[in-house]
Amino acid sequence: MTSQTAFAKIDLLQPAPTQPLGYYDYFGKLLSPQEASQLVANKGLNPNNPISYQRVGAVKITKELIAQGEDIFLNRKIGDTFGLQGVFGLGQGFNALSNEIGAAIANLHGQSTTNLKITLQKDLTIGSRTLPKGTVIPTGLKFQKGQVVALGSAPNGDITCAICHASLSSEGKTLSGVPNGELAVFLFVALSPNSAAGFARLNFNPLDPQYKGNGKIILDSKGNKVELPDPEKFEKAFDDAVLDVPFGNSENSSDSINDTTQIPSMFTFKNHPYFLDGQFAVGPFAGLSAVSNGVHSSENNLLAAAQLSAKTLGIDPEVYIGTFLQNAAVPSLRLPEGPPVKPSQWLRKLAPNSTQAELEDQIPAPGTGTYPNLRPSLFTYNGLVFSPNTGKPGDIASGTFLFADNAMSAFQNSLVPPANQTAENWQALNSNSVKRGAKIFEKANCATCHIPPFFTDNKIHPIDEIRTNPARAQSRLGLSNLLVPPKLYTFNTPVPIPAKAEVLDLPTQGISDSPTTLPKGILPKGGYKTTSLRGLYLSAPYLHDGGAAVRAGSLKVDSNAIAVVDKTGLGLSGTLSLGIPADPANSLRALVDRDLRALVVKANKANPSLVRSNLDGTGHYFYVDRQSGFNSNQQTDLINFLLALDDNPGSF
Repeated sequence: MTSQTAFAKIDLLQPAPTQPLGYYDYFGKLLSPQEASQLVANKGLNPNNPISYQRVGAVKITKELIAQGEDIFLNRKIGDTFGLQGVFGLGQGFNALSNEIGAAIANLHGQSTTNLKITLQKDLTIGSRTLPKGTVIPTGLKFQKGQVVALGSAPNGDITCAICHASLSSEGKTLSGVPNGELAVFLFVALSPNSAAGFARLNFNPLDPQYKGNGKIILDSKGNKVELPDPEKFEKAFDDAVLDVPFGNSENSSDSINDTTQIPSMFTFKNHPYFLDGQFAVGPFAGLSAVSNGVHSSENNLLAAAQLSAKTLGIDPEVYIGTFLQNAAVPSLRLPEGPPVKPSQWLRKLAPNSTQAELEDQIPAPGTGTYPNLRPSLFTYNGLVFSPNTGKPGDIASGTFLFADNAMSAFQNSLVPPANQTAENWQALNSNSVKRGAKIFEKANCATCHIPPFFTDNKIHPIDEIRTNPARAQSRLGLSNLLVPPKLYTFNTPVPIPAKAEVLDLPTQGISDSPTTLPKGILPKGGYKTTSLRGLYLSAPYLHDGGAAVRAGSLKVDSNAIAVVDKTGLGLSGTLSLGIPADPANSLRALVDRDLRALVVKANKANPSLVRSNLDGTGHYFYVDRQSGFNSNQQTDLINFLLALDDNPGSF
């Protein structure tokens, strides 16, 4: 905890330092060239040989590496063709609206848009809901001027990191790192013909009697006959649950917990540990490379979760694989007619080489075992590492081991929040409201956890302290007793991995109590990291569940009180659930004012869809309001300060 004396020496409105070129990342430590050279020499290697740095796990941060990471981030597909496209059918989901999307693009007449709105040309049934012809749907897809393919997507249905983690300026310029809070993730997932292949993302048991019907009979791991869920019933129920998810949210973890998460911003430098609960803390760039690895592997390799399904989900792996395959988007991948089979054996008949199917561009991390019986580690939660073959023609992610993940980390760490050039920020800066707000920030002790200049203490706080909805904090608890020590191959290792390749032991000191325990703060009940406050004006709504949401025009604020003038604009049910943006200033007021927050929580809890998704806006009971000694004007100044935290908070 930083002392108040120390705060007095910090200008809260100074720009934060940026990632320096020519330095080295060494598992989250930033080393000068001299320090890196000494590190290599201390390990008995030649500091004049660039490979020596790769052998010890040091990554040199260069303009070239950042440019390569940007290319991968913007243009390289995520997920495997076999699972995400062949079985799940993501591309088919997009294509289901191809006529509507094509018509909407034509209506742009070559201009850009930050949110393509489509009009249904015929009735559309998803799950138990039917949207009539003529319904207008905001997709959140972003199109640059003259483009006919959305930012972050390809005509065949492949997607890149940019579909969720990039936006467009009013001039049509790509803003990497800005969350796409308008994206209708739920729509394209539910339209995928076999979206229930991702059943482990939500609280769905395929053997629940309510789904019995015309499911395939299979043999489980012990050779017992088991009836799978009726494909039509299961798909319909899963799609209904997916449609509960608000715009700008997604479900990423195969943990069988309804822990929908808001798409985060990617201003990552010095913002470790990563993800809401800080679970990604180990490895290069303080865990950031583990995040990129997770996106390209565990988050989108839906089949790999079968390895641990018995231990983490209580579901036999044959039942998992059978449920995954029986309604595959490509009919030839479905379970065969005739006598019952073990789905894992059928899988290897239709896709004999796993590295060309569900393990496309992924390899087991050292020390995790042999696929399909890999163990998780603090670096990879399914035992796999995204690392395309070295020298693979035409693949921008091709390189030595972990090249792509490290390049994306260097790129993400180069991003800063774009300037807040709204009229409101100009006025707040010129009236000195922002400067007054900085003093309120200090006086209210916000800076004890949100320490400038990055406005985080880089810690995970136990759920009993934060008291936000615990669903997202519990995501990895099921892996607690399954972890193996985190290891990686040295970064000069070619892929495929040769025999007797050098292995690095990843340091975990200060992160977890041992190499096989979850990061400090997560155990025993779960915890949340201290989120950075930079770029808040771009990332409404707020809190770890995004539940602090209020629509523009819903409040009237004067020097004496806050009045709610439109109750329908409170909570997610009045904003993102309807595809309506949450207003940053109003939503921040709901974060810091306990009376307003109570109304927002009440609105969230009145919506069954939000309750099922564990989105309520509770917790983080640290208020700057009348009861804590601050009037509405001071509260406004604080909000203006928070909204000014861009690349240069003291200037417009």
